[in-house]
Amino acid sequence: MEKLQKMISEKSVVIFSKNSCCMSHTIKTLFLDFGVNPTIYELDDINKGKEIEQELTQLGCSPTVPVVFIGGQLVGGANQVMSLHLNRSLFRCLSELGRYGFDKYRQIPKIYLIIKSASVGLSVINLRLGGV
Repeated sequence: MEKLQKMISEKSVVIFSKNSCCMSHTIKTLFLDFGVNPTIYELDDINKGKEIEQELTQLGCSPTVPVVFIGGQLVGGANQVMSLHLNRSLFRCLSELGRYGFDKYRQIPKIYLIIKSASVGLSVINLRLGGV
């Protein structure tokens, strides 16, 4: 458990993941789209990955991947992260970590809108929010 605590506390955003997990990929992509450079531990690639996975289970993480820690605090898995994202709390939470490497004024998240047009069908428009 000591090694896990060290891994969590050394970086501002930590994601425990598996290469074979599609939800892990989704969560990693979400953070990267926010401009965050999270520390990612692929449990199926690192030494003692199984042990770390068992320790995550002891912390109450179920399923064990993906698991996200922000500022050393357990956020949870994909459901919790997506809930924060959908109610606009995730960006606020990350913005508070500005001194830890997330610059909310420089890194502006992308938002994709799908617009239905009678003559064109579906179009995807990439917008950037913010005044920078």
